[in-house]
This record gives sequence, C-alpha cells and structure tokens, in this order.
Amino acid sequence: MQTSIKILISLSFWAVSFMLLIGCSESKQLDFGEFTIQVPKSWQQIKQQGVDSYVGLIAIDEGDTLSFDLGWYSNELKEDGDIFEKHASQILQRDGSIKIPERLRKNKESYLMIDQKKAKIVQPKITGNGLTGVYFDSLWKKGADVDRFQLSGHNLKPENEKALLKAIKTLKFKRITDD
Repeated sequence: MQTSIKILISLSFWAVSFMLLIGCSESKQLDFGEFTIQVPKSWQQIKQQGVDSYVGLIAIDEGDTLSFDLGWYSNELKEDGDIFEKHASQILQRDGSIKIPERLRKNKESYLMIDQKKAKIVQPKITGNGLTGVYFDSLWKKGADVDRFQLSGHNLKPENEKALLKAIKTLKFKRITDD
C-alpha cells in the first residue's frame, strides 16, 4: 500500500513538473525598458511615439490590441465620462454631484499588489464587452510629478481577456532615474 502511494506521489510530481515546463515554453518576456511583462509567445510589441510619456502597443492577435502609457497623465481607466454622457439625467444629483449606480457600469474594479505596488484591475462585467486592464497611480516620483502606468484593451476576446489578466500579475518595473 505504501509503495503504491509513493509511486502515485512520484507520478504526480513528474506530471506537475512536465505541465509547468510546457506552460513556461508557451510564454515569453517582453522588455519595454522601464518594465517587463510575461505574455503568450504570439504577442508582439509595437513601438509608438509618445509626446509627453512612454507609450506603446501589444498586438495579441489580428483583432485584439493592448495599449500602455507610462507617464504623468496615464489614463485612470475610469468609465465615468462615457456613463455620464449616456445617462446624465439618471446620475446628476440635486446638489450638482454625480453618483453613478453600479448597474450602469460595464466594468468592475478590484485592487491587488503587483511588484510591491498597489494596482487597480479593471475587467468587464460581461466578458468581451468593456475594458480590461491595470492602472498604477504612483510608480515613482520623476521631476516634479509622479509617474503613473496603464495597460489595457477594449472588448477583448474571452481567451485574450483571461491571458491579459494573467500577464498583468507578472509586471515588473525598473526604476530608471535621471538623477
């Protein structure tokens, strides 16, 4: 009986090891200089020219693309403006403030630590219909302001949304100073 258990444990160990090895060979690291991210092998970096920040694109497949922005004015991944335009009469309060009911939002937000930094994760309530991404409101102070970061895609296919949410957790930032 003990021999059978030892053999089963040994086989399980090797099966898990093999699956991890296969899984690792299906991904690669993209290095953007100031940050890296582990992504599926098919994803490709596309260089862009930013004006006042570091921007770029990641081509996932023929239909889905991600964009990123690292700088002082990176998008906070809020959907409030879109909702306000469509439902102003429902959300404008008597005192002039805005209160957006949860039922009107396409996306849900959560927070977690990535690379020892607080990250806001945004994903659609209905897969394929909304924004999927990550936002960091404070990476490091650069000059007189704070660098922020966002990486996101719109209306991603379910498999791409899942892959992006997995990849986001592998972000690593490299502080590049001009001191």
